[in-house]
Amino acid sequence: MRKWNILATAVPEPGSMHALLGALNSYGKFHATPFKYVCTGWVEDHEQFLAALLEASHAGKTRIAHLGRIVPVSRVFSATSETFLGQLKDAATALVENIGSGTCFVRVERRGMPEAAHSPEIEHALADHVFALVEARGGSLRTSFADPDFIVVAETLDTECGVGLITRDMRTRFPFVRVR
Repeated sequence: MRKWNILATAVPEPGSMHALLGALNSYGKFHATPFKYVCTGWVEDHEQFLAALLEASHAGKTRIAHLGRIVPVSRVFSATSETFLGQLKDAATALVENIGSGTCFVRVERRGMPEAAHSPEIEHALADHVFALVEARGGSLRTSFADPDFIVVAETLDTECGVGLITRDMRTRFPFVRVR
């Protein structure tokens, strides 16, 4: 398993993945995955990386034009279909300290692991877990898909999964940080 803390997608057009990898490798170590238009990479600091990408996009750097979206993750693990939900809950538990009261939703983007439960079932179970933990800390969350305060995101690549927390502030400052 390669070390990664960023998942990036290229716009779906010929040559876009090659151009995007060339651009992203000036900011960290990025590699293509077996999944079309998807790459992963390691950067030392999410905030600095995202700010540098924003600056490059404002400067009109053409290779950045091939960027579809970025998903920063804070934890990556390997799982089987049997251990996936438990490990996902463990990873999300660490994120709860950064979630206050407000609106939230959970998104699981699966590539691979077809024998695991369906993504909507996993999302529901994970949301129940996160909402209960926030409530136990004295907070209150409600589900909203329209401009939520927090998005708990999980991105799988076969048996690997990256989990992260995307805030409204992050999405506002860096328009390429988004989930499907």
